[in-house]
Amino acid sequence: MADLPQAIQFVQTNGTAVDLARLAFWQQRWPAPPEVVAELAANQREDGGFAPFWAADYSSLDATCYRLAQAEQVGIPAHAPFVQRALVHLAARQQADGRFSEDPAITASAPPWAKPGDLAATLYLTANCGFWLALWGDEPEPALDAADFLKRHLDADGRFPSFMHTHWLAAGLWLQMGNTAVYESACHALHEQLDQLSAGNLAWMATTLLAAGAEADHPLIHAAADRLDKLQQPDGRWPGDEGDWQDVHTTLEVLRVLSARHRA
Repeated sequence: MADLPQAIQFVQTNGTAVDLARLAFWQQRWPAPPEVVAELAANQREDGGFAPFWAADYSSLDATCYRLAQAEQVGIPAHAPFVQRALVHLAARQQADGRFSEDPAITASAPPWAKPGDLAATLYLTANCGFWLALWGDEPEPALDAADFLKRHLDADGRFPSFMHTHWLAAGLWLQMGNTAVYESACHALHEQLDQLSAGNLAWMATTLLAAGAEADHPLIHAAADRLDKLQQPDGRWPGDEGDWQDVHTTLEVLRVLSARHRA
């Protein structure tokens, strides 16, 4: 079994103010202090979106979803003004068929997961935006339309022609929409890929499904937690996918997953 106290010590030693707020919310359900709320709301653009690292003067769907994920993980509620503005921005960017895509004007600078006109990127962004609109949005239609668009691109084995991240974000969206059959199909496909997922992806997958309302003893989450038990490093951390700078983030997400399993 993983050494959770050692993992907590790693976060306390290496974490930022936002990281420590995430730890406090996970441990004691303490909401984020005002300075952390202000930090996460900082640099919100006039249209309600947030700029990504790859386009400083552009409101990115992906970056806006990431800021919503940060807010959820420190206990900022859906009615917080900057959260509501971000959700309005997402809903306004949805296309008529339910999809979400970044603006073609930034094609040259966009990374693969955000590339306009690319189906894999479109599916990922639709799953991500749909997930947050389902979790925190006031109106069901945008999330329902996103869920329907995604379903049309799912093959018979429960897989998308897209990144693995798309699968668990879509699964979380379908769970929130009450589409249990498609949700379980996606979970089955993910279960078959568990051995290929890194600690960071296992944690992202499980935290997404838990936030969507999945039970901690669901077979997919239980299996992910079992794998995470074996991936802890000697100093208590779990390694991030993009280098040491991401280790605290990954460790926090793993702590959330493993603590949920222990409470189940």
